[in-house]
Order: sequence, then C-alpha cells, then structure tokens
Amino acid sequence: MLKLNKSLIVNTDEILQVHPQIEVEVHHIINVWENDKDEIESSVEMVDYTLHSFMGEPLLLLEKDKNGYGMYKRYRAIIEDLGIDLDRLVDDAAVGSIPTALVNELENDYQMMQENKRADASMHLDHDEFMREANAK
Repeated sequence: MLKLNKSLIVNTDEILQVHPQIEVEVHHIINVWENDKDEIESSVEMVDYTLHSFMGEPLLLLEKDKNGYGMYKRYRAIIEDLGIDLDRLVDDAAVGSIPTALVNELENDYQMMQENKRADASMHLDHDEFMREANAK
C-alpha cells in the first residue's frame, strides 16, 4: 500500500562565483520527507541559475532593458565566445554549496513538525475516548 506523507519544501537562492569574472544566482529546492521506514530523508536540487554579474558589472539593468534580456544575451554570448562552459561551471560550483547545517536544521524542523502532528492526533484520540466514556455513564 502506498503511504502518502507531506514533505517540507524550501526554496533558497545563493550567489556563487563560478569564474574570476562571473557570478551567478543559483536557485535550489531542499525537500525533506519521512520514508517508509519512518526515517527522515532530504534532497537538495539545483533547479535554475541566472547570470548575476559579469566582469564586475551586475546585471541589475535587465528590468530597465527595453529589448527584453538584451544585456543578459550579450554577456552570455561573450561568455560562450570566450569558450567558457557556464553550465558546467555552475553545476560544479553548486554541488555541496548548500551548508549541511542548513539541511540538518530543516530535517530537525520537519521531525519536530511530525512529532507535534502525532501528539495532536494522540490528544484527539484521548479526547474522543474520554467523550465516549463520559457519554456511556
């Protein structure tokens, strides 16, 4: 039988320097859940990244850019022309970039949420049993 449980999903972003002249903003999802053996498990996945700065120049002008993402496209083309494999650099830099302490804290929070949920369920059962006994008298 399939056992469905809720999970804790957290989005987190970080700025990583992947090259001396390139910074990217990396978007991660941290997922925490309870497996079939009632053990807490977690995973961290990089879901996307955006170019944050190139040659020390932040890409904050994108919102004012009337050509859509002209500045981003221009910088991305320069990076490719230089023979820099930005995707590989980001993949390499993102592995292990989320601190273990953060993941452990989320696992502990999830475990506490599950324990509180079980305690609440137990209290409701005790209350229901009490009411049945009270009504039986």
